[in-house]
Amino acid sequence: MKRAAQLVRRFAFEEWGGTENVVWNSSRHLLPHGFVSEILATRACSSSGDEFREGIQIRRFPYFYPYFPLNSEKKLALDKKGGNPFCFALRRALLEEDFALFHVHAGGRIAQFAREAALRRKKPYLLSFHGGCFDVPASEMTKMLSPLRHTFPYGGIVDRLLGWKADVIADASAILCVGANEVPEFRKRYPGKRIEYLPNGVDPDVFRKKSPLDLRAELHIPADRRIVLCVSRIDYQKNQKQLLQVADAARSRGEKLHLLMIGPPTAPGYCAELLADARAMGLDSFLTVIPGLPPACELMRTAYQQSDVFVLPSVHEPFGIVVLEAWSAGIPVIASSVGGLRFLVEDGKNGLLCPPEDTGAYLAALERLKEASFRSALIDGASRSVEAYSWSRIAARLANLYEELIRSC
Repeated sequence: MKRAAQLVRRFAFEEWGGTENVVWNSSRHLLPHGFVSEILATRACSSSGDEFREGIQIRRFPYFYPYFPLNSEKKLALDKKGGNPFCFALRRALLEEDFALFHVHAGGRIAQFAREAALRRKKPYLLSFHGGCFDVPASEMTKMLSPLRHTFPYGGIVDRLLGWKADVIADASAILCVGANEVPEFRKRYPGKRIEYLPNGVDPDVFRKKSPLDLRAELHIPADRRIVLCVSRIDYQKNQKQLLQVADAARSRGEKLHLLMIGPPTAPGYCAELLADARAMGLDSFLTVIPGLPPACELMRTAYQQSDVFVLPSVHEPFGIVVLEAWSAGIPVIASSVGGLRFLVEDGKNGLLCPPEDTGAYLAALERLKEASFRSALIDGASRSVEAYSWSRIAARLANLYEELIRSC
């Protein structure tokens, strides 16, 4: 068995997101291909120390952010999104331990640690960009970095002294894009570099297994309401407030939509605004927010199977792994026409696409799904599409790439 280091900024089952999903499931499915992964992360957002689950070793290291002053609230905001930590114990493990290759699922200093170890030990390293690289809106970057206002960044001095300002993309053995939309830009900027489109995956049978729970009874949702599900981090990127506009407009037409939002709040201020807006609009009794569920949770599968429609209104989305989960569960999907979603969802065939801020477009899409034959055709198309994204297929492609990189190094 070859030992692969999976490097991620944070890895917490209680704060489950798309990156954690990919790292965990690809690691599990790499085992039959002769690769035993170790997940190496900081202790951010996790109450657990090291763990061993399903043949996968998870190691978490102490860390800090090089800013002064930095209170606990700002530190938590960086933990949840956008933090660039120092983690010297992780760096030491990479330099001293024998890994066949390094797969980096983070940027910043963690990527620099991997580059340093790979070059020193003459091993390959590859980078996956789960949050996008070139198409992140400037407004999102501004919000992500807002906790650093009025702080002094002293980390740059150390970075320069230790050579951690190198272009990690230029020296990488390969670049993996989860969104097909970013492949052309990478190839333009890094000609001759190995750039691969490797989408995220899903275990369809996990979401097809019939749930014994009754969603409406569990969450006390009246029978006369149409359940609109959104599974994603509660965050300005995911744009859940747009769904309040949709529900309000639907109410003016006499239709009752119940919004079910499941996901950890990675922008606590945005979550507070969402709840306040719902109260101000008189929609608080038509909104259920569940701040995150662990993977393979029964209630999560129930929500996918028994909601009426799944909507992902993101303003920026590199891929959209939750779309695969919704497809697997047999629920029709409406998604915003941005980023990787434009390549994943074929409008009118396996889902519907809408401009992210167009309330009227979402209402029209919801209206189209009332037609039973169209709804059924969309679900059938999604069921066929999702088979190409099974984790077993994705992991086989990844294992082949690992083997090629190891042989060529």
